[in-house]
Amino acid sequence: MDLGLRDRTVLVTGGSRGIGRAVACAFHEEGARVVICSRSARHLVEAAKEIGEVVAIPCDVRRPGEIRRLMRRAGPLDVLVNNAGGMEHFARFDETTPARWRSTFELNLHSAVEVTRAALAGLKRRRGCVINVASEVGRQPFGMGPDYCAAKAALLNLTKYLANELATNGIRVNAICPGPVLTDSWIEDARRAGGSRWKRHLAADLEHALRRVPLGRVGRPADVGGLAVFLASPRASWITGAAFAVDGGALRVMA
Repeated sequence: MDLGLRDRTVLVTGGSRGIGRAVACAFHEEGARVVICSRSARHLVEAAKEIGEVVAIPCDVRRPGEIRRLMRRAGPLDVLVNNAGGMEHFARFDETTPARWRSTFELNLHSAVEVTRAALAGLKRRRGCVINVASEVGRQPFGMGPDYCAAKAALLNLTKYLANELATNGIRVNAICPGPVLTDSWIEDARRAGGSRWKRHLAADLEHALRRVPLGRVGRPADVGGLAVFLASPRASWITGAAFAVDGGALRVMA
């Protein structure tokens, strides 16, 4: 299906692995000019080999100077996908230090604020759109990582705020809330925690995740990529300020 994204310029932060790479792949398949960034040059090279012709730029989106360099190389954007983020630990509230709270918010909220700020002039000229990759735990927190849950909730609130403010500039802003998606990072966490028995550890994690997913499987990164390209397309031209669950039914409320 041609979604009308050919030759549009799309930036996917955290685009070298997992959900970000799948989103970048989906835009590339639609004929967009895709720019990806990541802290890891090695992962960028691997992603470029898999995706095809993309612009791959090393960038830590927590650092304003690197963001400015990123935007100079990327040029004006039609689509910004704020995907960079992640759960840095699995501690409970009383184990989560102030330093961890600051680090989590820098990675999962402040980075989206600063990249959006840097991209805003070009987005206004092109009447572009912003897609923030949040999480189901921003709406329905689970039993660990309170800082991560709170940061994703704040990202959802920012999405609604920006949708209202930027509508007069023709900019649409939406969010995607993935549920449990099996990514490289999840596998690496299992390797670190499980040692030689990491496969057993991963299987236990998957079984635990599946208890809250009515459709009976964990997500694939491509499940998120398909929605992202639709939300960026002219077919979604009357959608803004919305948050879409891609979670197999894990979110058990109507909101």
